[in-house]
Amino acid sequence: MFLTALESIFSECSTLEERLAACHQAGFDGIDLREHAQNDPDVCRLTKRYGLEVGMVYSALPIPLLSRTAMQRAAALEILAEKVHAAKQISARGVVIVPVFGEARIRPSVGSDLRAVELMLLDLLLGELEERLTDSGVYLAIEPLNRRETHLFNRPSDVAAWLREHPRSGVQTMADAYHMHVEHQDAAAEVRASQGMLGCIHLSDPDRALPGPHAIDFSRLFRQLRADGYDGPIGYECRPYPTDAIAKSVRWVRQMWDSAEDAS
Repeated sequence: MFLTALESIFSECSTLEERLAACHQAGFDGIDLREHAQNDPDVCRLTKRYGLEVGMVYSALPIPLLSRTAMQRAAALEILAEKVHAAKQISARGVVIVPVFGEARIRPSVGSDLRAVELMLLDLLLGELEERLTDSGVYLAIEPLNRRETHLFNRPSDVAAWLREHPRSGVQTMADAYHMHVEHQDAAAEVRASQGMLGCIHLSDPDRALPGPHAIDFSRLFRQLRADGYDGPIGYECRPYPTDAIAKSVRWVRQMWDSAEDAS
């Protein structure tokens, strides 16, 4: 199990070094980074100091990849390519990308299928990025969100099915327990349908609480992941909490993961 934490979840920490120290103390194997932390000049030195690997980098593009105009899409693609390059410099495994937040930006001609146009453009953009992904050794993880946050992809299985039809080297999907819960999806079934296409898993309970014995059945999710041989990052994406509370949750998650092995 390669367990990571988004660097911002440690409530009592203000500097990157404090967050990495807390991440190590809480029992994680790696750290996930937002842009400000990714660009910290000390990130490589500090991850090495605390024995942590960089799992995923959150892209947060200022311009949606599926923007309205070709010029905007080209600019977004260049920013994403730069983020992939920066991720390589800190030996990150992958970059999380949401193609578009909210409603569609693209306005196709009358009678055109909006979704088909968006997916065609996404395929073209990923094709332009494919060579740079291959050279970097970093992969993209397309994140499905709940319908309040994006209209395009809401299920991991939908991204996986689309990628099987439009394969791109270095592009995968991911599954987030929070979004699957909001959408009333069977997380284990989504993971099973996405087998071989998952680049990342995000954990949290509802309202971005720490994973624990609450509303989400992590035992079924973990059994499915273990049955599929999943060995990618499993990351905490939660609200900020004290390190002691996070460490308690980490112990519980690792126990559940080990129990899933016994049950498989």
